[in-house]
Amino acid sequence: MKITSRRATTGIAAIAIAGLALTGCSSAEGGTTEDGSIAPMALTLGHAYAVDSLQHRAAEQLAEEVSTLSDGAITIEVFPSAQLGSWEEMQEGLEIGSTNIVIESLGSLERYTDLAAIEGLPFLYEDEEHFFEVWDGEMKDEILTAVRDDSGFQLIGSLYRGGRVLNSTRPVEGPADLGGLKLRVPNQQTYIDTWQALGAAPTPMALNEVFSAMEQGAIEGQENPLDVVRFSSFYEVAPYVTETNHLYGNFHFQMWGDTFDGYAPEVQEILLQAADTVSSTYRETSISEREEHRAFLEENGVEFYPIDLAEWRQPTAGLIEQADPQVREWAETIIGLRG
Repeated sequence: MKITSRRATTGIAAIAIAGLALTGCSSAEGGTTEDGSIAPMALTLGHAYAVDSLQHRAAEQLAEEVSTLSDGAITIEVFPSAQLGSWEEMQEGLEIGSTNIVIESLGSLERYTDLAAIEGLPFLYEDEEHFFEVWDGEMKDEILTAVRDDSGFQLIGSLYRGGRVLNSTRPVEGPADLGGLKLRVPNQQTYIDTWQALGAAPTPMALNEVFSAMEQGAIEGQENPLDVVRFSSFYEVAPYVTETNHLYGNFHFQMWGDTFDGYAPEVQEILLQAADTVSSTYRETSISEREEHRAFLEENGVEFYPIDLAEWRQPTAGLIEQADPQVREWAETIIGLRG
């Protein structure tokens, strides 16, 4: 398991969120009054994505659902576009109590637990339906429970984000074109190992720094689902998309587990029910808007390249053997479900 302290970056996070803590943006008690009603609570939710992104729409829907289910007792204030800092800083905020909810992927917790690497193993799924078969089944709860036990983070809801694609400033039609490509990746070891195995030069970087870095030539690409390419305006400086779909994944509403456990059961149920409602809407929207994103990008000059899956899968196959034993077991089960 990871031995890196959860508090390794607390000092950095504290700077980003100190002002919010002082103004009382988080006043959650999570209890009930004498008459059994929910005591007023004010929660903060942060994410690193644009205000017109699907992630932000999900955040606002969660706030609305929670308010409705609690008769206005629970309010959620949403901070988009990394206003609370990078996702790493926001996750530190969850632990120290200055942030309550963060929208991010399971894999973003890889610095806390090796088990989160299951999200980052490349080309694990054959297609979207294969991914749904796994994450709509019992494995989802098994994985998220194990991650909670090992990291302390409670993940609720499953916001399907589609396949991640390679978005670059120069054409990449096959692995042979990746040589030395300076590629932004999240600060997750499995992502770094993946692109090194494929011949690229991965560079961890905060998402809000990517546009200017590509514009200035410091990096030559990034990898994310199509909605991020569109709504973060990356297509303006990186007009090539290689349809790798190297990862399929979900966002989750991340919370600190001990904090969640401290809420009254009524509050927990409201959060879980609201997250499930948002998850359903998110998946439907993510799938229905995918062709719209592609059409928009093509109209704006983006060129798309399909891939030979076997050609891309082969250089990264060894990553499964290098993974934590529990992650290997999960990966082998997932591979066994391929059609």
